[in-house]
Amino acid sequence: MGDAQAMQQAIHNYTRGFLGISAHTVLGGLALSACTLQFIPSLRRRHPRVHRAAGMVAIASTVGAMVGAMAYLWITPATDTVSGAAFAAALWLQAVTTLLALGLAVASIRRREVRAHMGWMALMMASLMTAPMLRIGDVIVGWLLPLNLTQTTAGLAVILMPQAVLLMAWWMQRVGRLDLPLLQPQLSLLPGALRALVWLGVATVLHEGLLAPWGLDALAHWRGAEVRLPGIAGIWALSSALLLPRLLHELPEVLRGRPMQARTLWLMATAACGALLIASQLQGYSLNQIGHRFYWAAFGACSLAWSLAGTLWRGTSRVQTNWRILGLMNTLTPAVWLPYGLALGLTGWPADTITTGVLTLSWGFFAWHGFITAFGLPMPGVPATTPQTGESMA
Repeated sequence: MGDAQAMQQAIHNYTRGFLGISAHTVLGGLALSACTLQFIPSLRRRHPRVHRAAGMVAIASTVGAMVGAMAYLWITPATDTVSGAAFAAALWLQAVTTLLALGLAVASIRRREVRAHMGWMALMMASLMTAPMLRIGDVIVGWLLPLNLTQTTAGLAVILMPQAVLLMAWWMQRVGRLDLPLLQPQLSLLPGALRALVWLGVATVLHEGLLAPWGLDALAHWRGAEVRLPGIAGIWALSSALLLPRLLHELPEVLRGRPMQARTLWLMATAACGALLIASQLQGYSLNQIGHRFYWAAFGACSLAWSLAGTLWRGTSRVQTNWRILGLMNTLTPAVWLPYGLALGLTGWPADTITTGVLTLSWGFFAWHGFITAFGLPMPGVPATTPQTGESMA
């Protein structure tokens, strides 16, 4: 699957940043090994000293691995990364959020909030799991599609964080929930912030999917036609513009354990089909074009799966509530396109690279917040809507 020129560039990058990449890979492997032990419930219950010792190793190695990663990224120009500058932006954000989740996990256990600690550690593990998941994905996609390693990695990077978050959400539901009662879901965003994001998202989807494809593009002076969505994006844009305001009323109801309304599910399914139609219209094999196709195909497939699941399973069990929250938060992804676009615009990158970075970072952002909301993790600065309890790990 390798491309000779890309491999030479990778060797050059690793040689230049040898200390950083070495610390990242060696300590990252140790962090994954130690953290894996932390997610064996019987080990925590029967051998608490081993659990605590492995936790100390996990903390130290994770910090060292992320510092090594950031040192490597600092001396490696983003345009030199073999899978594109947008991939480098995603790596930066991932390193920061890994340390953030780790810090909140440590703060939670120091306050003896063991259920919050378990959730934050699971979210941190999601970040660590992106490394092996990327390699597994490279092999699978390499078998299925005529792409080389560089192209495959560029495509998978766009969807990697949501995949890892869903994997750890599955662990929380199937294993963690039975080992330790989960916290009640609570919104990870202030109501005012959520309202502002919803209406920003409405304006964004209408501009990107309805106006810009037909020549009314406020960003026409900066980007070319090849970066704009195809005209068929109007299906996704109109349904998303109607869906987003409903979240202001739907999310509180779902947080209380009620199923999603039929109209919400219908709009979600229509937006998902629109996203899949967008993916079918996109062409080209540059790294950014591949990233765009991967995003729209995966985002559409995930949204469609959530809408179908919401239609088939109408019960009020705790497990269904958490998955519904993840699905609803997923629909908010376009709400942060503009802020991320403005931030990445300061880099001076071309429009297609910035677009790839926006798609990657925004989906990861709401996958993160969906997990936090679904499992009731206390966010700094956001008042708790349910009482926190400190329970003994025994």
